[in-house]
Amino acid sequence: MKIKEKLPSIHQIAPVLAVTAIMHYGWTTYRFIQKLPSWLLFLNFREILSNYAQTLVFNLAEVLLFISIIVVINLLLPRKLFMNMFIARGSLLASLSLGYLVYLALSIGQSKLSDFPWRIFQWAPLVTLVIFLLAIFLPYVALVRKIVEDLADRAIIILYVLVPLTGLGLLLFLYNILVNLV
Repeated sequence: MKIKEKLPSIHQIAPVLAVTAIMHYGWTTYRFIQKLPSWLLFLNFREILSNYAQTLVFNLAEVLLFISIIVVINLLLPRKLFMNMFIARGSLLASLSLGYLVYLALSIGQSKLSDFPWRIFQWAPLVTLVIFLLAIFLPYVALVRKIVEDLADRAIIILYVLVPLTGLGLLLFLYNILVNLV
């Protein structure tokens, strides 16, 4: 079997990319807004804009890396196990995995008051396996598959905002690099 036959089409990847981008950019924007009041005290507008541009560029890199991992998982697994319902399985894998990473980030943030939460990380392999199994088997439930695919399909609209915004962030990021080199 050729590798090209196992690769999902752009029409299958776009909804999964959109779900991943919504979660990832959303979390980053939430954290940015949390830090903004304190930044206003000691950073000027240009520095804050530069920080946001940098987060947009790194978000793009992380989202593309995450999508690449999902595509590689698709390539490694049998066609019937992942490719047949790529949008549903990829979207579930992305949302559950990123949701777990947000939970870990929040747990670490709360641990500043106490010891580091090692117990959460001890459960990480089991949680990862459960997330993977849920992403594989939940789409067999027709209602779940329809809801996930509909949400992923509707999420594509957010890419019309995030792609140009990230493009502007990339231009500003490159401009800052060039200015600092000169």
